[in-house]
Amino acid sequence: MKSLPKPLYGKHGKRAVLLLHAYSGSPNDVRMLCRFLEKSEYTVYAPLFEGHGTLDPEDILSQKAENWWKDTQKAIQFLKSEGFSQIAAFGLSMGGIFAVRALADESLIGGGFFCSPISPVENHVPENFEKYVRQVLKFAGQSDEAIEAATVGFRPMIRRQLEEIQNQATITEGKLSEIQSPIFMAQAGQDEMIDPYGVFETAKKMAEKRVTLQWYPNSKHVITVGDSRRILEKDVLDFLENLPWNEESI
Repeated sequence: MKSLPKPLYGKHGKRAVLLLHAYSGSPNDVRMLCRFLEKSEYTVYAPLFEGHGTLDPEDILSQKAENWWKDTQKAIQFLKSEGFSQIAAFGLSMGGIFAVRALADESLIGGGFFCSPISPVENHVPENFEKYVRQVLKFAGQSDEAIEAATVGFRPMIRRQLEEIQNQATITEGKLSEIQSPIFMAQAGQDEMIDPYGVFETAKKMAEKRVTLQWYPNSKHVITVGDSRRILEKDVLDFLENLPWNEESI
């Protein structure tokens, strides 16, 4: 049986990068980006959000979205406890909402998001979560009837949780003006989960800031594993290399 996802932590150079996964995802979302940055001597930490990475979707649905913000804060504290005073943070989709909030609240050196609905957009997250439910319960060996019953039963919980995530995005959007460090925005042109053009609304609100906006016309939502991932990896590395790291910080 395949093993369940676990946090990733590779201690390499003096520069620390936090990578946050998507809603209903896991550190596997960002595994290839982790490995790529480690080869360039970055220390990389990709934690597992509470409730994720199990064979029971209810473990996610029983969480408050605010708990995932607390997980983000804990991850930053972990890196600080490891001796890193300068940290960059990025996140995929929901993870990017928390990475950008951290840029405002946690005095990070820089960071950003990949395909994150920070400004309100049309989305297809509920249908996608149902697809995730079916996959996980099938993997867990449940019957088709049990899977369908669970999927329908979860719908009110999914709706409630997505409203909470939207509230987290609203909090983050309200803090954009407080961000002092450089911010990286990546958006997939073929995003099947969120309206890709929402990224321009977010960029507009950051017009006075140091913004790098990269558009990947052929990529789908999970840009970190799609066709454009090698271009994204290089763009993230270029962004990181241009941050004002103080190599004597640890």
